[in-house]
Amino acid sequence: MPTASLLDGLNADQRAAAETVEGPLCIVAGAGTGKTRTITHRIACQVAKGVASPDQILAVTFTDKAAGELRQRLAGMGLPRPVRAATFHAAAWAQLRWFWHRTYDRPLPEVLASKVRLLVPLARRTRTQAMDLATEIEWAKARRLAPDDYAAAAADRDAPLEPERMAAAYADYERTKDESGLLDYEDMLLRTTALIQQHPDVADEVRDRYRFFTIDEFQDVNPAQFALLHAWLGPSQQVCVVGDDDQTIYSFTGATSDYLLNFRRWFPAAATVTLTENYRSTPQVLAMANAVLLHKPANRRKRLSATRPVGPAPVFSEHDDDEAERDAVVRTIRGLLDDGVAAGEIAIAYRVNSQSEAWEHALRAAGIPYVVRGAGGFYQRREVRQALTVLRAAAGRPEPVPLGLEQTTPAHPPRADKAVERVLREQMGWNGRAEPDGEAARERWRNLGALVEVAAGLADDDPTTTLADVTTELSRRQAEGADAPGAGGAVTLLTLHKTKGLEFHAVFLVALEEGLLPISHAKTDEAVAEERRLLYVGVTRARQRLSLSWAQRRPGYAGKVVARRPSRFLYNLGEGAPVSGSGQAATRLRARAASPLDGAENPVLVQRLRDWRRERAKADDVPAFVVFNDRTLAALAAQRPATPRALLAVSGVGPAKVKRYGEDLIRVIAQTPS
Repeated sequence: MPTASLLDGLNADQRAAAETVEGPLCIVAGAGTGKTRTITHRIACQVAKGVASPDQILAVTFTDKAAGELRQRLAGMGLPRPVRAATFHAAAWAQLRWFWHRTYDRPLPEVLASKVRLLVPLARRTRTQAMDLATEIEWAKARRLAPDDYAAAAADRDAPLEPERMAAAYADYERTKDESGLLDYEDMLLRTTALIQQHPDVADEVRDRYRFFTIDEFQDVNPAQFALLHAWLGPSQQVCVVGDDDQTIYSFTGATSDYLLNFRRWFPAAATVTLTENYRSTPQVLAMANAVLLHKPANRRKRLSATRPVGPAPVFSEHDDDEAERDAVVRTIRGLLDDGVAAGEIAIAYRVNSQSEAWEHALRAAGIPYVVRGAGGFYQRREVRQALTVLRAAAGRPEPVPLGLEQTTPAHPPRADKAVERVLREQMGWNGRAEPDGEAARERWRNLGALVEVAAGLADDDPTTTLADVTTELSRRQAEGADAPGAGGAVTLLTLHKTKGLEFHAVFLVALEEGLLPISHAKTDEAVAEERRLLYVGVTRARQRLSLSWAQRRPGYAGKVVARRPSRFLYNLGEGAPVSGSGQAATRLRARAASPLDGAENPVLVQRLRDWRRERAKADDVPAFVVFNDRTLAALAAQRPATPRALLAVSGVGPAKVKRYGEDLIRVIAQTPS
């Protein structure tokens, strides 16, 4: 295919990337900007221009699905031979198998499908979750940390065990694995890297076979993968990477956007192309997405621009409680379905998997088909099935009367939710007052807590509800499952992490509250920033309709209803957007549409301050409210400070802003008559 025709239909930035057929090249691709289209056309241009033959190119992705999509697209580009597209692990494992018997005199190890099998005995001894131990070992190996190096590197980690004990567990796992003639998925990367580094003949053969590399989702690369890439390249610079630092949401696995952001540190001659023309979402959705990340420094900020026509403004809604939120969302979804929107074009996204139960029940009650992506339906999860088994057994026994009430209330057993809580505590070690460390342990804890929440709701509706009644209802919900999808598919329920790579006509981001987004265990600035990026990823999944909602009250994990506050990430997002709800948070968000400058005294000074703010914001490449919000401008106009000290007395003006803007403000105020 002629090179010119390969560039047809590409925008200017995509074309610039596709025409740069020799590396190093870094493509920073915002959400929905056509990154896969760009890299497939670049690969086709490499072949068409005679720079590379197809069998010299290795395209690396992070999932088998992405690799399959890349191969399928390349197959339609008219290339004379297929291009190899594979995950890091698949490519490494193929090379390790090929070279193993030439370099080692022992059998090729068997691949360990899951670390959990080796870690179960250790998890029992240490009273942890085997999955959490496995996750922590994967984090260490992704960073190329041996057991002896772990403790020093993980001093501040939210790990399932103290650093020294975790290091010992890691060493025990490695010893058992090696003695059993096994290797895990991280070993595929680490051993292939070592093989290339330690055997020049292997390095020469690998580098002769693959001379041009394209790495997708480069913001998710970890140190082990980056080391393997360097081993593949050797002294070559023929590498193209593509990624989006704003979609870095897997740092807990060892992924880091540092390699993308600082690509020129390792490849000083690299060209950089940034893609910002979005082909997915309306201007209204993209304005919201851009606003989510306005906290970033201007030189690190991308502003997505829309190619689609205008659409409805994103909707904010506050609800009295979680049930009211679900009712409102389900009603809106029913309206969309009645208007002809396919169910498969609608998604409800939340922060943690345990939230799916309530949404499954609400959609099922409304007769709306749904599918739960990733973790599967709530009642199919392992700990939930185990809990139902022990609850059924307990329901067949008399419920004990609380100690001290035997004589006074013999006819009144405890509330059903308290009975469920007791059974889960005694039989499964669940403690509703203590969130455990480790993501797998937290996931199990939340899912069991969701069962208590269901029981509490039933008991609130009918105080005579018994443990047997609760068990019957839970069993009914388990048996019902989801309705079969119709011709239009099913509404997708999924966590914010699982939304990445997907898109829908309508997206409902729900339970956007402190403690859930950001999640309660996000304690550091880095962790909170990643939570903000999760919101950004969720927002950018919507093509046309976007809804953001929260509740003023929601059950905690022990079923107790607690007051909630909207996520800190929502403020400064609601300008000009519809906001429903009567609570203080909704009022504050809605108030941004009516400026405190309206009707202010001295309109001449107000207008001059507005003009100054607009010009200063343009010069600093920041939104106007980052300079000063309307409330602060109104206070400046009313108080007319004439000195830096007087400026500090104005609400919203701190030392940093006096240093940055003080001289200009005093001048504008002094030159305007009162």
